Amino acid sequence: MRHAVAATTALLCALGAQQPQTAASVTEPGRTLTRPLDVVLGGASREPHERTIVLLLDPSSGLAGAGFGEALAQALAANRELLTKTRIGLGLVGEKNCIVLDPTLEHAKVLEAVKQRLATPAADFQNVYADVRKALGAFGSGGGERVLLLVTLENGDVEDDVEQTVTLAQRAKARIEVVTSEATLADCYWANRQYQEKPRGTTLTGADGAVIDLPWGFLFQFPAANESTPAGYAMWGLTRLAAATEGRVFLYSAATQTAHECAPINSRCLFCNGDHLPQDAAWNSALVAQLAPMTVSRDDTFAALGRDPSFRAMVNTWRAAAEAGLISSQPGIKVGTTSASPERARSGRALGLTDTASFDRNAKRAEQAAAKAEQLRDQLAAQLEGIAPEATSMRALAGARYLVVMLQLTRVNLLLYAAWCRETAPAWFDARGQELPAPEIPPIDDDRRPSGVGTSHFCLCHGVKPFFGVELPGGAAVRTELERLDALFTSYQLRYGHSQFGYALRRNGIATFWPAFPGIAGKLPRQRPKTGDDPGPITPRRPTREGGSSGTPTGPTTGGGR
Repeated sequence: MRHAVAATTALLCALGAQQPQTAASVTEPGRTLTRPLDVVLGGASREPHERTIVLLLDPSSGLAGAGFGEALAQALAANRELLTKTRIGLGLVGEKNCIVLDPTLEHAKVLEAVKQRLATPAADFQNVYADVRKALGAFGSGGGERVLLLVTLENGDVEDDVEQTVTLAQRAKARIEVVTSEATLADCYWANRQYQEKPRGTTLTGADGAVIDLPWGFLFQFPAANESTPAGYAMWGLTRLAAATEGRVFLYSAATQTAHECAPINSRCLFCNGDHLPQDAAWNSALVAQLAPMTVSRDDTFAALGRDPSFRAMVNTWRAAAEAGLISSQPGIKVGTTSASPERARSGRALGLTDTASFDRNAKRAEQAAAKAEQLRDQLAAQLEGIAPEATSMRALAGARYLVVMLQLTRVNLLLYAAWCRETAPAWFDARGQELPAPEIPPIDDDRRPSGVGTSHFCLCHGVKPFFGVELPGGAAVRTELERLDALFTSYQLRYGHSQFGYALRRNGIATFWPAFPGIAGKLPRQRPKTGDDPGPITPRRPTREGGSSGTPTGPTTGGGR
């Protein structure tokens, strides 16, 4: 019996050693500025000892508005006795030489310099990794504990060379502690906006993992749920710095939200005014931790994902769905039998079903696409059934199952669209039909035809069942597919509903359609040749974007991606 227990323990240890470190192991609880400053400045020993702390600030408007100067003053006062042997220096992201105040025991100088710099915040993109490398030089050759406290609420998505930064920090024997905003889940915001100008030599990323590991750009779903779903963790690059140097990540949010906004931008809720708390609003911290992204290097991430059968099945299905026009994005990774390699994650173009008002043709194409969605859904579901739980990570399996549900949702919306094109749209232009009520828009010439079809969606925050009571096009055939969607959706939420993945699924929805007239709804935007991107801003300043919210202090309270 003793030998059996020893063998089991050894096996568990071996399995544990095979699992890469995740963001859950380095992300601290709490969403304030007070705690990280108190923890870092106070130190672990709670006794005065020789230390050098380099405070590296990204002086954004968000940090200035958060009252960082006041929080720092309180932390310095509260830990005055513990800081008697601690030298503190100040570096600023975006400054030519980064360091504006060498490490000193005169902490009042540091506080005054911080307040002065935050009085004129910046809104440009900044490469914090380059400035981390510069700031490491401020430690010099002195002994004692070395800590670099990086405070950046917005610029963790501007990457140049994360691994070089890790290497230099390890050589300097410096621990990197990070205070930042929460990322969004498998954030595709920048992958969907390749035109965005950025600092030379950098790439805009921003996801919580090293790669975008959740499909995005599903037909009739805009914006992608990945852009507004809180991840529970920071951007990968920042988490990587902390994890590789035995540091920690502290997430900050301006305020804890107590109400849940069910509908993202360009979406609506059909069953309430958007001000409610769903039953699974409170996130399960253990489940969120199980679904955390890896913090290892990108090379090691690719190696781990390449060995994961759930991830390989998901990526291959994602690519096939993109080729069929069901998804407008391509995965940023190629997978083989047991390997994986990077490929640029990019936006593309889904089926142009709404570009014209050729309703009969659009209906036929939609039905063909719906059949393809069904085929891919069943193939992926069958593959996942044959995968042993111990052979895959929980995050990869959650992402693959998410794709199964989304393929069924896409099928439902395609069948709804086909039925709308055949049953509803022609009546708008039937001269024998009843005259439509005058819209609250300029009058339309009798002979004017629509230029295309407008679309939005009613989100699934309340689930699928409420839509059973809604009069939808398609009759019994669509009802059958809606019931199948309800079964898949309910099963997924029972497993992942109290997590970032369950939240992401609810951000998608049942599509609705209307004719788009030139000069009123406007023509659909033309895509740029080859890239499919719209013209971007002239200056590389950070655009305003929507963040996510779990609506509860037990889960994420604000979406990052800023």
